[in-house]
Amino acid sequence: MVTTSLSSSNGEATVHPLVYYGASFPLIIAAASHVVAITLVILFGHSIHGVVAFVQAITALAYLSIAFLVLYTVRPSRPLSLHEALVLVAYSWIMVPILSAIPVSLGLGVPFIDSWFESVSGFTTTGLSVFTGGVNPDYGVYVPAVEELPPTVLWWRAVTQWIGGFGIVVVFLIAGRMASLPPHLIGLAEGRFERLEPSIARSIRELMKLYTTLTIVATIILFFAGMSLEDAVYHALTALSTGGFSNHSESIGYYKPLLVGVAAAAAMVMGASNFADLYTLVHRIKRGMSIEGKTFTVIWLLGLLGMTGILLGLGVKETLVDAVKTAYFDVTTALTTTGFGVEDFSAKPEAYKLLVIALMLIGGSAFSTAGGIKLYRVSVAAASLRWSIRRLVRGRYILTTYKLGKSHVDAEGLMQVVSIIFLFIITDLIGTILLSLMVPERSIVDAAFEATSALCTVGLSVGIIGATSPLMVKLLLIVLMTLGRLEVYTYIAALAAAVIIVKEKRRAGLERKRPERLRFKTPMISTAH
Repeated sequence: MVTTSLSSSNGEATVHPLVYYGASFPLIIAAASHVVAITLVILFGHSIHGVVAFVQAITALAYLSIAFLVLYTVRPSRPLSLHEALVLVAYSWIMVPILSAIPVSLGLGVPFIDSWFESVSGFTTTGLSVFTGGVNPDYGVYVPAVEELPPTVLWWRAVTQWIGGFGIVVVFLIAGRMASLPPHLIGLAEGRFERLEPSIARSIRELMKLYTTLTIVATIILFFAGMSLEDAVYHALTALSTGGFSNHSESIGYYKPLLVGVAAAAAMVMGASNFADLYTLVHRIKRGMSIEGKTFTVIWLLGLLGMTGILLGLGVKETLVDAVKTAYFDVTTALTTTGFGVEDFSAKPEAYKLLVIALMLIGGSAFSTAGGIKLYRVSVAAASLRWSIRRLVRGRYILTTYKLGKSHVDAEGLMQVVSIIFLFIITDLIGTILLSLMVPERSIVDAAFEATSALCTVGLSVGIIGATSPLMVKLLLIVLMTLGRLEVYTYIAALAAAVIIVKEKRRAGLERKRPERLRFKTPMISTAH
């Protein structure tokens, strides 16, 4: 499958398309995370002298050299198939964080597991962090806190989330234009791509323009809310990507003005909104809005009422104003799956944590940077209850049209929604049980909180994860974050596609080895009269 051959048309060496794309594009994306970070550090006037910045720059240069050597010395032997595209997407979401973590581990001198965890948390837009200042118990090495990180590593964290939020797959589409990578295959593989324009290539350009514009808007509102320009840019990158990394250990709680929290909430909502809806609003296109905006508002209000009631009822907050302020930010950061924090969640009541877990599971809109089950699927699941009751009342033989907003839901779509929700809940349950076994000193609610935060790529924490967490805890959360970003359903599809590719390759090999006289030959059909 990986053998090199000469193209008969132009004499160029060709390789299997998975080798061509898999050996180049992950390196480009990993290198870009460090190049952009170093560029931002220079723009903000910070010094880039030191071992860490040097290692990041040299590694990025090495990655780019290898990638472009592949791109310009060989060619793919043929276009990617849909099965191969699925495998490439899953492989890339695993490899890019690994490659991007290597120079951070080497430069800082921290165990690879810690830099890998931070990289996965960045590219999956989760926001859980092990840079909390403490000694890694498995290696006896000190892992610095966020405030102790060199500027290039600090900005690397924000850049990984911005790239991850935009989607590595969409970045592949842009980077792969020169290689004629088939866009429709990758769009199907990720399962989140939606056309904004009739042309897929134009849709990608418009999506990038929209994402960049929203980042600038988020920067402006955060700056005028009270952040410095550098902090505003940093948090705009991580808020719009619904990632939640901050350059302060206290996250948004570092900033005292209430207006900062309001501005951050607005940026989070933008990132968790359906980009097709935002594109429609920006360009004033007459197109029906998705049902997700209404669903978000209803769930947000219910969450706000529930959280406020818990805080007041249990005496956690003394006044209604304080309870509403806390609940307002917490329900927004949980439902958008951003993970910014203003207070310590470990001290919150169990009932409060359970409500946050429910909101994290629901998540934001489809075709957004948010994680979780997604508002559209929750809307379909809720509507299916109404549909089933209607069929029961009217009779099962009555013709029923399943309609959600202005869109119709067919049986296949309903089946996929149920499958994905089932996989999310089962994976979350397994993660919770495993994590509770690893940290028996913590309550099952705390284990469920941390596992759900990782799987739904949120980043809120009750203190289970950190520099001093055991190796197995970090590995488990890495797995959950990776599965949650691209969704378990897609990884199962990618695994099935890989099995099909292997079987087809084996079948082709057996066919070549079969003696000529035993090969099936199509009988000749005479056309003579």
